[in-house]
Formats: sequence, C-alpha cells, structure tokens
Amino acid sequence: MKTSLTLVLILFGFSLTANAQNAKEAIQNTKQIVEGKKMLERDIKELEAFKAKIDLFNQAFATKDVTQVNTLKADMLADMIRETEQSGEKAKKARKEIAQSSAEVRSDRREIRRNREDSERGRYDGDDDRRDMTRDRVNKRDDQRDRRDDVRDFEQQIARAEHQADILKTLKSYDFAFDNGDETLSKKQLVLDFANIMKEDIDATKRELAEDNRERREDRRERHDDRNERNENDLKKKRRGW
Repeated sequence: MKTSLTLVLILFGFSLTANAQNAKEAIQNTKQIVEGKKMLERDIKELEAFKAKIDLFNQAFATKDVTQVNTLKADMLADMIRETEQSGEKAKKARKEIAQSSAEVRSDRREIRRNREDSERGRYDGDDDRRDMTRDRVNKRDDQRDRRDDVRDFEQQIARAEHQADILKTLKSYDFAFDNGDETLSKKQLVLDFANIMKEDIDATKRELAEDNRERREDRRERHDDRNERNENDLKKKRRGW
C-alpha cells in the first residue's frame, strides 16, 4: 500500500512538472513570436529610412558636395549607433532562447528516463510504453534541432553585431574628401555594407519567426501527447483496481 501511494505521488509530481514546463514553453513561444513580429516591422521601416538617406548620400557623392556628404554621414551615423545597439539586444535575446531550448531538451530527457523506468517496472501495457518512448524520442530530436537553430542564430547575430560595430568605429573617425579617390570609395562602400547587414538582419528575423512558429506547433503537439499519456496512465490505474 505504501509503495503504491509513493508511486502515485511520484507520478503526480511528474504531471505537475510537465504541466508547468508546458505552460512555460507556451508562454515563451507566444512572447517570442509577438516580439519577433514587432521587431520585423520596426527593422523594415528603419531600413527603408536608411536607404532613403543613402540615395541622398549617393547624389551628393556624385556631385562631390563634400559638405552635404559629411552632413548625411553624420545623420546616418546616428542610425548606425541605434542599429548596433539593437543588434546587441538581439544577441542577448538569442542567448536567452538557447537557454530556453536547452531546458526543453533536459525536460525531454527526464521524460524519456521516466518512461524507461515505468517500462522496466512492467506496470503498464508494453505496447503503450513503446509508443510513449517513440513519441518522446521524436520530441527530443525536434527540440535538439531547435536548440541547434538557436545556437546558429546567436552566432550569426553576434557576427552581424561585430561587423556593424567595426563599420561604425571606422566611419566615426573619418571625414569624406575627394582628394583620395580609392579611400573615399572604400569608405562609401562601408555605408552600403551597413545597409546590407540591416537587410541580413531582417532576413534572419523572418527565418527565426518561421522557426518559432514551427516550434509552437511542435510544442502544441507535445502538450497534446502529454495529455493523452496522462489519460492513459489514469485509465491503467483504474483498471488495476478492478
């Protein structure tokens, strides 16, 4: 009797932990998608505004209007500072998502270990145990892939942020002139490179949003599977009492 009560309490504890983890993951997924959409909308608008300034910059460059070129450069530097700071914040967010996906993988491992222990006890139907194990291993593979995606996104975000910071540092200390054609052209190219990084950042956000939506679908399926598994366990307990 004491052993049965202990097993019930253990299963109840696992159920509470699984429910808490599932609820936490659902909240995180929704938050990431909402933030990602807002970020994407903001970044698209900022890139459009930056490109408009580049058009004016190119026009001033074509007429060799040094004063206008440097005035526009100073204006764009303010945008570059903002974008570089935003990239730093995105890197922090990406690091946090790695921690979240790592927690999901650990949760999967605990679930697999619990199922293995249940199967070894032989208390429930073996076919159901094998189905549960197969399902949990699929969930684990999905979450491991999601974590790899998060690590890749973080590394690429860091690379973009560092590239932006290098361009910003170079242009801050440079005043355009037309007495050194090669150097002037190379510094002009840095402005265009910065715009390209902003575009890469937008593409990355779109890809991450697609990944977040895929993860949300997978997590919904996992929650559905967990509910089914708990219902199966409840039914088996009732049968044992017949």
